[in-house]
Amino acid sequence: MMIPLFVFLAVALLFFGTAMLLTRAGRTDQAEVFAAGAKRALVFGPLTRPLAALLPIGEKTRKRLALELCQAGFYHRHAATEYLALRNTLVVGWVILIATLIVLASQPGEPLDVRLLAAGGLGMVLLYGVPRLVLGSRAKARVRRIEYSLPDALDMLSMCMTGGLSFSQSLARVGSELARSYPDLACELRIVSRQADSGTLSRAIKGFAQRVDTPEVQSLASVVGQTEQHGGAVAPAFHQFATDVRRQRRQLAEEKGNRTSIHMLFPLVLCLAPPVYLLLLTPAAIELRGFVIDENRPGGILSPAEATEELRSPFASPEIQRPAE
Repeated sequence: MMIPLFVFLAVALLFFGTAMLLTRAGRTDQAEVFAAGAKRALVFGPLTRPLAALLPIGEKTRKRLALELCQAGFYHRHAATEYLALRNTLVVGWVILIATLIVLASQPGEPLDVRLLAAGGLGMVLLYGVPRLVLGSRAKARVRRIEYSLPDALDMLSMCMTGGLSFSQSLARVGSELARSYPDLACELRIVSRQADSGTLSRAIKGFAQRVDTPEVQSLASVVGQTEQHGGAVAPAFHQFATDVRRQRRQLAEEKGNRTSIHMLFPLVLCLAPPVYLLLLTPAAIELRGFVIDENRPGGILSPAEATEELRSPFASPEIQRPAE
């Protein structure tokens, strides 16, 4: 009776740990991001770094993980360390728990429970891989929201700068206006505004392109860099880029619409064609079956007896007698 209780407690702890991992690992509120001198303690305090180093990870994988965390909205500089510490704690804790259950459940001289070992291996794989998959999904969803709202923000920036506001003032105004409709992009614009105040516009846009890492934002960074280098106006460049982005999206939507007919061909053939064939051919098949059954009976044109009589020689018939000699 103790083993089901331990399993229940283990599952409950896993769900709690996974929820903490997905909601708090490196998560930094926007108020904390823009608060001057704000610092947040790590999840496990001084044990965070040793726990993050329990399972080895490559430098390339760590950089990719840090990028996904930033794309998902985790701005803390130690977000990757906290993520790895939480994940490693869950995996190691699960292994210790399974080992304890195996020791308690096994008797001397008896083989180990294969089901418990399989459950332990499956749980370890899920704890190691599922949080990363969920994190990647959240990062992609946030990047798509930023891409969707980018043309509107550029148009608003262009109008504000055409109206006489500076770039920093335009970013602050657009960020405040988009805080409710597009909160993700509004946060990124505020970060760009802070970086532009402390440095240059092209450097701030490049940082934005590195965080989001999409072709549209990379193109925007190139346009802003070239405009600033040649001394051109930024507002017309923003407006023209927003127009180009909308045109590209319209062309992409038309392309996907043209592909829809080809994509619908396979469901049509696999799902709609068989019922149509059944409706058209079933009555004819039933009529043919009834005809074959009726005509195979004695006296029918397909009867084996009648066919034998027709093929039989006239001299072999008992009704025809040979003339007497």
